[in-house]
Amino acid sequence: MRKGIIKRNQRGNKRRIVRGCVAAWMAAVLGAGAWSCPAEAAQSIKVDGNPSDWGQVTMQSSKDRRVEKWAIARDDRYVYFYVQQNGGNQYGLPITETHVEIDYDSGREDKSCQIRFAGMMEQLKDAWYGDIADVKTAYQPSSEAEIYEIEFAVPETFFVERDYTVTYCGTSVKSKDILDVSKLEETPQPTEAVYQGITVDGSFGDWDAVAKKAVGDGILIETAMVFDGDYLYLYMKETSDGVVTWSGEKSNGKFTIYTDTGRNTTFKLNKDSVEGIDGAKVKHSNCQYEISIPANAIKQYKETVSFGYYMNQEMLISDVANLHPSQEEKNFNGIVYDGSYRDWDYYPHDLIQYSTPGGVGGDAEAALYIDGTVLYGHVLSNLHRDEKEFLPFTIRVNENDKTAVSFRLVTADQDGNINMNPKHEGLDAGTYEYYLWDLASGSTAGNLEDADAPVFGSMYLTVRKTADGVPVSDEMEFRVDMKRLAAHFDMDVTDMKLIQAQYINIGTEWVSIAGASTGAVMGISLCGLSVLGVLWYRKRKCRVA
Repeated sequence: MRKGIIKRNQRGNKRRIVRGCVAAWMAAVLGAGAWSCPAEAAQSIKVDGNPSDWGQVTMQSSKDRRVEKWAIARDDRYVYFYVQQNGGNQYGLPITETHVEIDYDSGREDKSCQIRFAGMMEQLKDAWYGDIADVKTAYQPSSEAEIYEIEFAVPETFFVERDYTVTYCGTSVKSKDILDVSKLEETPQPTEAVYQGITVDGSFGDWDAVAKKAVGDGILIETAMVFDGDYLYLYMKETSDGVVTWSGEKSNGKFTIYTDTGRNTTFKLNKDSVEGIDGAKVKHSNCQYEISIPANAIKQYKETVSFGYYMNQEMLISDVANLHPSQEEKNFNGIVYDGSYRDWDYYPHDLIQYSTPGGVGGDAEAALYIDGTVLYGHVLSNLHRDEKEFLPFTIRVNENDKTAVSFRLVTADQDGNINMNPKHEGLDAGTYEYYLWDLASGSTAGNLEDADAPVFGSMYLTVRKTADGVPVSDEMEFRVDMKRLAAHFDMDVTDMKLIQAQYINIGTEWVSIAGASTGAVMGISLCGLSVLGVLWYRKRKCRVA
C-alpha cells in the first residue's frame, strides 16, 4: 500500500482500501478470512457535531432556505435536535436567525414555548430570552460544500407538559412521535470507505478513504495528499476561515511540491485560485480546501513527492508515490555538455532563493557534478530572466575565499578571437555559448589560443520567451577544467575536497559537491554555509554518490 494513503479510519476500526493496490497484497489480506466487529447499540445521541449517530432517525423537511433538514429524538434525560443548515462559518450561523416553537396541548403560553439560539450557539434561550440551563451544543463543517452540521440537546425538564408539538422551519412533530433512541436497533459498524478518486468540487466525502496527517500548528488542523498519475490532489483543513492563505514559513500562503530530486513546484494558495501552476484548481468550503495539480506540472521526480510550506525544512507530508507510475526511464546517466539540459533531469538539485519570501512559481534550482577532472554545473532560473543573472558567478574550493575565482562571460568567433563585451541581457530566445574568463586576471589576451588567456571553461545559456517576447526562464550549464583550476590555485586536483558555486545575482547560497574522486561524483548541495547562514531542507542535503 502506498505510504501515506491508507489508514485506520478514526470513526471505527475498519481497513481502507485504495484503488491501485498491488493485487497480490489485496488477495493476501482479503483471503485471510472474514472478520467483523461487534455491533454497538445506540443508547443515546452524542452531541459532538458528528451526524453519524442520526442515521436511523427520520429527517424532517424544511421550508426555510437557511436550513436544509432537521431531526428530533429523545431519551429519558434530553430532547435532541439535529440541523443541517445551508452555509455558515465561525463568523455566523444561519440557524441563529430561526427558532423552535413548542405548542402544548393545554394551550399554555410561557417561556417554555420557544427555543431560541444566541450568538454562535454558545447558549440556548427560552421564549423570554432567558438562558436554558444544562443544554448541550456542538457544530462542525460538513463534508458537503457550504453546509454546517449542528446538534443540540435540551433537558427533558424544560418541556413542562408531556403532550406538545415541536415546529421548526415549517414542519411539526408531536411529542408522542419523537423517536426514543433507547429503542433503536443495534447499529452496525459503518461500511468501510473505499478510495474511488477525488473530485474537486468543495465537498469532501471522497477524502474519507485517504489518510489525514494531523498538523496542529495553529493554522492547519490536518492535511492529506493523493498522487494518482494524472493529478496530485491536496486536502487542507484550517483552524479559521482563510488563515491558510496567509500561512507558511513567511506567512504568505506559499506551498511547495518537493520532489526526491530536490525540485520545488511552488504555488500561492488563495481561496478561489492557485497562483504559479497552470491548470491547478482549488475549492474552498467550511474551512477546508481541496486542490488538484496536473501531474505534468510537477517538476522532475524519480519515485516520490512531498508537500509542505515553501522554504520550510520539514514537509507536512513526505514521500508519497504515484499510484500509477509512468514507464518513463528516470535514470541519471551522466552529463553531456551540449546545451540540451535533459541529462540533468533526474540528478539532485537544490533551491537558490533570491528574496526572503521566495517567488511564486519558484526561484532557481542548481546542481554541480564531477566526472573525472571536469566540473559541470547547471542552473534553471525562474525569477530572473534575461537579466545578466550569471554575470559574474564564482567557483570556490574548500570553502576558502583565497581559492575562489569569479568568471566574466566572453565570446569568441570561429577563429578564437575574443569579444570581451558581448551582449548578456535583452537576448532573443535561443541558446548562446560563452567562455569563462577570470574576472580578476587583468589579462589582455585577444585569442583563446593565447597562453595567458585566463579561460577555465565554457557555458551554454538558453533564453526562453513566449511568442510575444515575454521571458519565461533562463537555463545554463557549464564545464570547468579542474586541472586548470587547481593549477591556478597552485594545488593538486586531489587537494580539492569541496567545490562550490555561487550565483550572486540570483541568490547567496553556495551549491556544493565533494571533489577528489577517481570517478563521477553526485552533488552535495548547500553543505557549506551560505552568506545568510541558511541551510534549506537540511535533512535532505549533503548527498554523495
